[in-house]
Amino acid sequence: MLQGYFDGSGTHFGSNVLCIAGFVGEEDAFVDLDKRWEAVLDEPSWPSRLSEFHMVDCVHGEGEFQIGGWNYAQRLALYGDLTRAIVESSDASGHGILAIGAATVTGIFDQVGPTDLGLLKSEAIGAPFDLTFQLLTQQIIYRVHELWPGQTVGLLYDKANKPEADRFNQLCREYAGRFHLGDILHSWGQADSKSFTPLQAADLLAFGTLHLAQLNHCPGCVEPYFPTIPAFWNLLSKIATDGGIYDLDALNRLLPKVRAKEGIPAKHELLTTNPK
Repeated sequence: MLQGYFDGSGTHFGSNVLCIAGFVGEEDAFVDLDKRWEAVLDEPSWPSRLSEFHMVDCVHGEGEFQIGGWNYAQRLALYGDLTRAIVESSDASGHGILAIGAATVTGIFDQVGPTDLGLLKSEAIGAPFDLTFQLLTQQIIYRVHELWPGQTVGLLYDKANKPEADRFNQLCREYAGRFHLGDILHSWGQADSKSFTPLQAADLLAFGTLHLAQLNHCPGCVEPYFPTIPAFWNLLSKIATDGGIYDLDALNRLLPKVRAKEGIPAKHELLTTNPK
C-alpha cells in the first residue's frame, strides 16, 4: 500500500486562496525523507532543536523559533535545507515521493448565484475546502494509476486543525463510496505532525503551493515567503501545470456540467477543466 501525507494552508477565515498539498509514495521513500528531515533538524549549529517544523512559525519567527531565538537568516537557512531534503527524496531513484497539491481561489463562490451554489454544494464542491479536496483526490487517483498501477493508497491528514481534518476524513469516506474507489483509497485518517515528519513536509509544501497560487491569481495579497531553491520551485510549478489551481473561469466551465446533472465524473473531470 502506498502512503500519502497532506496538510492545508490558507484555510483560515479571510484567506484569498485555500490549498491542500502533500506527498504520495512508497514506505521506503518516506523512511528516506524522515532520515533526511531529522538530520536537518538535528544540525548542532541551529539555535535550538525544534520538536517539529511549522512553516508559518518559521516565516514569522513565532512559536519555537521565538523561544529559541532564531534570527531571519537562520530560519531561512533551515527552510532551504528542508526543501533540499524534500527535493532529494523526490529524486531518489525509483523510490521517490511525489508532490501533489490543489488550490482554490476562495472568492469564486461569492460570484455564483444561489441556485448554482446549491447545485455545487449538492456535489460536495460548493465550498473552497470541498472543491480543493476533489481536485486533490482526483490527482492522487490519476497519479497512482499512472505510476503505481494496481496499488492502493492510505492517506493521513495533519490533525492540528481538528474540524478541517475531520472534514477531510468525511470527504474521503463519501468520495470512496460515491465512486466505488475503495480499491484505490484504501484508508484515511489524521495524525500529529510531531510524530510524522512527512506531515511537516506537507505543511511546508502546502505553504509554497499557497504562495504560488497567490502569485498567479491574487498578486496583491501574497503571503510572506522565503526565497527557495529552483528545484523546489519546480515541484510547486508542476502542481500548477497539473491543473491544480481553480479560479472563476474554471468554475464557470464546470457549472454547465453540474446544471446538466452530470455530477462529478469518476475519471478526473475536474483536472481537464482547468488548463492552468
